[in-house]
Amino acid sequence: MKIKLLSVLLLAFFGLSLNAQEKCGTMQNLQQMMAQDPTLKAKMDSMEIKTQEWIKNSETSRMRYFHPQQESPNAKSGNPSTQSLCGYDNTLYTTWAAPTTVQGIVSDNTVWGGDYIRVNNMVAGRIYRISTCAVNTFDTQISVYTAGGGTVVAHNDDWCGIQSEIYFNPLTSGNYDILIDEYNCVSNQTNSTLEVELVYIPRPVITIPVVVHVFHNGEPVGTGRNISVAEIQSMLTVINDDFRRLNSDIISTPAAFRGGSDDALVQFCLAQQDEFGNPTTGIDRYFGSPNYNPYGAFESEKPATIWDRDSYLNIWSCEFGDGTLGYAQFPNTLTASTDGVVIDYRYFGTVTSLPPYDLGRTATHEVGHWLDLEHIWGVPGCSQDDLVNDTPLQDVSSGGCPTFPVTTDACSPSYPGIMFYDFMDYSNDFCLTMFTVGQASRMDAALFGPRLPLQSSIGCQQTTVGMNESGLANSIKLFPNPSTGIFTIQLNEKLINSELKITNSIGQVVLAKQLSKNSEEINLSEFSNGVYFLIITSPLGVVSKKLVLDK
Repeated sequence: MKIKLLSVLLLAFFGLSLNAQEKCGTMQNLQQMMAQDPTLKAKMDSMEIKTQEWIKNSETSRMRYFHPQQESPNAKSGNPSTQSLCGYDNTLYTTWAAPTTVQGIVSDNTVWGGDYIRVNNMVAGRIYRISTCAVNTFDTQISVYTAGGGTVVAHNDDWCGIQSEIYFNPLTSGNYDILIDEYNCVSNQTNSTLEVELVYIPRPVITIPVVVHVFHNGEPVGTGRNISVAEIQSMLTVINDDFRRLNSDIISTPAAFRGGSDDALVQFCLAQQDEFGNPTTGIDRYFGSPNYNPYGAFESEKPATIWDRDSYLNIWSCEFGDGTLGYAQFPNTLTASTDGVVIDYRYFGTVTSLPPYDLGRTATHEVGHWLDLEHIWGVPGCSQDDLVNDTPLQDVSSGGCPTFPVTTDACSPSYPGIMFYDFMDYSNDFCLTMFTVGQASRMDAALFGPRLPLQSSIGCQQTTVGMNESGLANSIKLFPNPSTGIFTIQLNEKLINSELKITNSIGQVVLAKQLSKNSEEINLSEFSNGVYFLIITSPLGVVSKKLVLDK
């Protein structure tokens, strides 16, 4: 059984060697953040408890009715002699109409090995639990074909002990044949119980505004680090397809994995208005250093350029000097001024990116982290992994394009082996094709938890209006707050040369000055602890913010 304690998983992160460069630097970045903030681990543990509670109890969770996988001493070890699902040679037993209400079940306890049941009118996007997880007289296997034996779409063996279960989201609506066989595709005249339950009807799609911050070294637009609009658009196309399971290569995923794949019901747009209410292309370009260290040096650039993380997914493009492809910040790390995704420009989209990471999957992987997905593997010994129930245990990361169906490891020694097709593994872009139902549910927990404010963002809406009142308030960033004395104020360019006053709690002015640049440091170290108020007066209006001094 998978261990679901984040504290144990984080210990594994700290045990990783930093000598070998990872394709994704998210975990190293997390280690650095923890070193700087000793309270972060406790915050993440607390958030993880809330995540697991949401997945288990929320009325909108895909996995609310999930039946956890059960270990069995009778489970087969090694590769089964059957290398695939069973062939379409069974006999029709009966026909069912697919259930239409959540928790609606159709079932029969007299299905023999070698029978199949046709289920009519299964709806694409809905998740059905297809299960023989009952007390049966033989070791069952499930194979699912489109009606008449057209295409195999799902397969499972030994999900619950020696019985089988699939959480199946059809790619297309229609009729499907569910084949039941005894292990190794054997027919018999012994009874088993088959259930088909509707466990999820899709919620509305959530659209997230994206701003891309392009760090370059003075190259013309479309050259080198100063990536083109077409490159940025190609990245958006990829993540929209991948998170909606619209990627054409999902068909190449073996049925044993594809049958448990899911649509995350998340899509992305380049922002149409900025955080101040001004029209925007969603692309900001900045002159910066030629390359960065993802575990420190680039972090200082983020606060100066970030847009409100509660309204936008911030993606930075730059060059890393150490071979890292990208990294991201988990939603439960609670660091607002650095929240987002960073991608090396050479692996950003599909136009000029370098193989074998030239299909835009670096962005898919890192946005997965941003929505709270871990890497799919655990640590040697298989004692913990990615906090998701329906991804197989995996010893170490994959590389290249492994071979199916013979790629197994110490954690998943039997067919179908490790899920190297999962976007959260390290396979080449060509081999990454899917998220699972469990991963989609974990992303939901983030979208309805720490990422919830994004659902109220108007960043995707076009505007012809200039800076509005709420945009004016958001145009000033103040951090850290509370502070031990030194505050940093960041301004939109339209507020440069505004007048600043800081007052104490009884209205006395303790500091007054003109703000002459985008980012300025304010030193209140000589004053007593307490609440102060920052007041900025500009031709666009007056903004007031609270400061907390706590030395």
